[in-house]
Amino acid sequence: MSKRTQQPKAGGRREQLRQQAAAEAARKRRQRVLIAVVAVVVAGVVAVGAVVGVNLARNSAAGNLTPPNANADQTGIIANPGVAPEGAPVLTIYQDFQCPACKQMEDALGATIEQMAADGTVVLEYRTMTFLDNNLRNDASYRSGVAAACADVAGSYQAYYDVIYANQPATEGAGYSDNVLLNDFPAQAGLTGEALETFKSCYRSEATGEFVRGTDRESTAAGVRSTPTVRVNGNDFDISPYYSNPQGLPAAVQAAAA
Repeated sequence: MSKRTQQPKAGGRREQLRQQAAAEAARKRRQRVLIAVVAVVVAGVVAVGAVVGVNLARNSAAGNLTPPNANADQTGIIANPGVAPEGAPVLTIYQDFQCPACKQMEDALGATIEQMAADGTVVLEYRTMTFLDNNLRNDASYRSGVAAACADVAGSYQAYYDVIYANQPATEGAGYSDNVLLNDFPAQAGLTGEALETFKSCYRSEATGEFVRGTDRESTAAGVRSTPTVRVNGNDFDISPYYSNPQGLPAAVQAAAA
């Protein structure tokens, strides 16, 4: 014979329902708090991103964006920031991207100089000049200087610098088109994704324009009249004997700095 199911008392049933309602209300309160916290965090991230974007846009519009690896007085760009120990010789190269003699130096000694920079035996500093624009009646020195500085903003200065010289036109004055500076060269320098978009935005707006004009102006004020001019710790250094003897360059730079 089956047993009859015992029914709960009315008061117990009401208490059970009350507890369930209280638990559900507590769950909803926790959910609302969690949603509010997430919203605040997201809003904060968006706000920070917006401020950074606005500041970058303002600097870009004004053309006064300073590359992140500019030297202390903003007269050039350090190619190996944080690599060389304190007191290492500063090897400064004054160059114009349209200068055939600069390409000759890069072809002969570029790899050696970059290895010295990577090893930390020197602080490698490039100072871009644009005087050949006047001589050649174009603006390719300025535009390529802007592009290289924008590559520093995008995190790829040395690679882009190398690509410019590797593709310097055989005919002096032929210059560099906007297409190669904006599309071909960054691809060859390995810029992709967000870094590429940063570079393109910077170049299109000439965000580093004032910086490049300043490096040219200050180089002239420093007494540089031709490129390439090389200095070690601020003193002129004749680098030409090492075109045929690259292995002798590191010791010669150290001796010049002593």
